[in-house]
Amino acid sequence: MADHLTEEEQIESLKRWWAENGRGIVAGVVLALVGYFGYQWWQTSERSKAEEASNLYQSFVEAVSANEGQPDNKQLTTAKSLAQQLKEDFSKRIYASQASLRLAALAAKDNDLETAAKELQWVLDNSDEEPLKLLAKRRLATVLAARGKPKEGLELVSADVPPSFAALYSETRGDILLQQGDKAAARSAYQQALAQLLPEQQGNRRLLEMKAESLAVSEPAATGVEDSAPASEATEASEENPQSEEEESDAQ
Repeated sequence: MADHLTEEEQIESLKRWWAENGRGIVAGVVLALVGYFGYQWWQTSERSKAEEASNLYQSFVEAVSANEGQPDNKQLTTAKSLAQQLKEDFSKRIYASQASLRLAALAAKDNDLETAAKELQWVLDNSDEEPLKLLAKRRLATVLAARGKPKEGLELVSADVPPSFAALYSETRGDILLQQGDKAAARSAYQQALAQLLPEQQGNRRLLEMKAESLAVSEPAATGVEDSAPASEATEASEENPQSEEEESDAQ
């Protein structure tokens, strides 16, 4: 009888426990399932978007390459349309920023500096990729200087940057300063760039050295005045005693 009552008590205890906690357990299981399947759906969706963005960018590259091989307004229009689609639908993905950088380069090549500046600014405003933003900022500084805004350009390349970009930014400052006519400051910037070159950037050393050397201040000849002094003294002595040479000749 005691054992029977104990079993009944256990059943009643289990019922009470389930009444108090059953809903929470069910809700937890449901949330876990929702989270799992939701994550699976998100992964599938992200993979699909990544593939779509990649395909769009590949088509963009092909259109740009076709236009570069043989300038074709139709191909260029296609490239711009694809780039716009990338920026509208996938603005945070690397492909959109890469497309803008490519269009900026094309615009700068055609001397369309206004369009180049807009494309580069778009990268700064939308990209989450820090290396691409640093590259866009450096190029925008160059474009602004070419548009007659060197001070704005210098501001963009005067902040601290990672070591991998330090030499490039210093060289750009040198280029802009040289454009302003400040040769001393430009040379200093080139020398700074030389000191900041990383081992993998040594291929650019010779160009920087040439830029710095072309702005070196020429030293005046140190011996010019000293060498002329004896000759001057001899001339003065000869003028003071014009008969000395004739007397030596007569003595012989």
